[in-house]
Amino acid sequence: METRHKVVLACFQLNIVVLAFGVIKLKWFITEIAGLFTLLGIVIAFIGRLSAGAAVNAFLKGAAGLISGSLIIGVARAIVVILTDGHVIDTILYHASAAIHHMPPSLSVVGMYLALTMPIMAQLADLVGVTRQTAVLCFSMADGIGNIIFPTSSYFMAGLAIAGIPWSCWAKSILPFILTQYAIGLVAVIAAQLMSYGPF
Repeated sequence: METRHKVVLACFQLNIVVLAFGVIKLKWFITEIAGLFTLLGIVIAFIGRLSAGAAVNAFLKGAAGLISGSLIIGVARAIVVILTDGHVIDTILYHASAAIHHMPPSLSVVGMYLALTMPIMAQLADLVGVTRQTAVLCFSMADGIGNIIFPTSSYFMAGLAIAGIPWSCWAKSILPFILTQYAIGLVAVIAAQLMSYGPF
């Protein structure tokens, strides 16, 4: 490695440190992070002695591998926005709460485990006699597991796209593991409800 390569790596490491500080201490988000990496790109191009044309070509080459992932993120997010702004989710959750309202709490918690949606969890938990900590546990476990198989998870779909793995192949290979995780989680939330998990 030449000296300029070492300086470029040092700049990249410094960028990560500044990024961590900015996010933690200064509450940076997408705009600030994007600006930081844009500045890093300019600095690296200068240190690496790239011409303006070469720098732009290098950027385009790097961005090309991320375009498909970006499009998938947009589509996945659009699905969630349409369901939310169109009040489709509200309708689904209303009928779901009506369906489990008269069930015993130990069975209601199963329905909540399958619902996966947090905004109504507290109210639904109070309504059906499930502790709020159990409701949070339901959401945390079900949503966490679902994020590695549901195509509405934008960062997950972007990761598959960048890796070049079709979702159907991933789902087929991971499904037995996912079902096992869901089964273990289901036992856990039923046990949590039976022991009245949490003070609330």
